[in-house]
Amino acid sequence: MSEGINLRPWREERRQLRQKQFNYLASASLLLGLLLSSLWWWTNSNTTEALKQENQLIREELQVLDAEIREVTELRSKRERLLQRMEVIQSLQQERPVTIQLLNQLTSSLNDGIYLTNLRRENNRLVIQGQAQPSQALSDWMRNLQSQPRFHEPVLRSVTSDEGRNASRFDLLLPLAVEATP
Repeated sequence: MSEGINLRPWREERRQLRQKQFNYLASASLLLGLLLSSLWWWTNSNTTEALKQENQLIREELQVLDAEIREVTELRSKRERLLQRMEVIQSLQQERPVTIQLLNQLTSSLNDGIYLTNLRRENNRLVIQGQAQPSQALSDWMRNLQSQPRFHEPVLRSVTSDEGRNASRFDLLLPLAVEATP
């Protein structure tokens, strides 16, 4: 009557089968986790390296741009200096005929007996030093200067007599007319 007692340890086999399945799944999960973390590390490493290369490229480009900016700044300052020089040259070119006219009118107004020892221009006036022989020649010359179109009324700053030579030393300011200025 052995009706069917199953002596096979089916529960034990089932437990071992489930243990094997669990071990396979755990191993597969571990491998999958390692694979995914390796992929994540590799991606981050490549991204970081790419960013470092981009930063280095940007630094190099910035150095090039800084050098170009310095060059442009130097060129602008050179340009400004050249423009200033050109302005000075142009003002001198414009003043040249005026200076010639001033000297022409000054010499044409000179009387006999007037000797100029120093002549200089200070802004809008001439400073003249000289000798007059006789003293009357100085007053005649001052009247002649007043009649010239480029000059205003002369201002006599000082007169000193030199008795031994019968001459007078003078110091005169001669304001220039407005059209005489550059």
